[in-house]
Amino acid sequence: MLRARLLTLVLVAVAPLVSGCGGDEPTVALLVADGSDSSSRAVDVEGFTDRVEATCDECRVRVYDAQGDADTQKSQARQAEADSADVVVVVPVDADDLGTLTGSDLPVVSLGELVPASDRFVGLQGGRLPTQAGTDLDAAREVLRGEEESMTYVPTRATSEQAADVAVSFLAGDPLAGAEDVDGVESWLFRDQEVTIDSLTSVLVGQGVLTIDDLCSGATEKRCARLGLR
Repeated sequence: MLRARLLTLVLVAVAPLVSGCGGDEPTVALLVADGSDSSSRAVDVEGFTDRVEATCDECRVRVYDAQGDADTQKSQARQAEADSADVVVVVPVDADDLGTLTGSDLPVVSLGELVPASDRFVGLQGGRLPTQAGTDLDAAREVLRGEEESMTYVPTRATSEQAADVAVSFLAGDPLAGAEDVDGVESWLFRDQEVTIDSLTSVLVGQGVLTIDDLCSGATEKRCARLGLR
């Protein structure tokens, strides 16, 4: 996503919509696999944090970046527990190597790939998230220039916001509607979409992922004019 920037600092969120989420300054720990991996469509940290801010009064979001290292992520999982996290949302480096996390008393929400024994899961209907070099804008402009026939759009912001809602539901002690069962885990699943030249604007612009100005500037401006996109 264009606005997704994986942060390694602590973000304090205060919002007016839901109060009493489970104690003073309840904490959501967000463990990301690799904040520097531009091919990942696993998490929109900004979208996740904004959603927590909008739905949980006085919540704190702590973001831990494993930088692609499974051992680092296991250490960060232990650190999140030591930091008194109330719920953990994890984008796993190695989903099968997080037994120390799921073996604790902390509620665990898997994002992108199901971590065995996690409490909840948010991901795609087709399974694991696809990877794609560069940003959605990079991929869209390649399709526009005719360098690629299509791109895969993953609704990263929507899945990240859903994961935030699931985390807040744990803090508030409230059930969350719309789940289905995946391997015995309560799950919320989304669809990715194959986007071609014919659906660039209806999908990416229509869903607010990009603007026409994003798509049709610089080297692609004349191409957009020939195609009647602006």
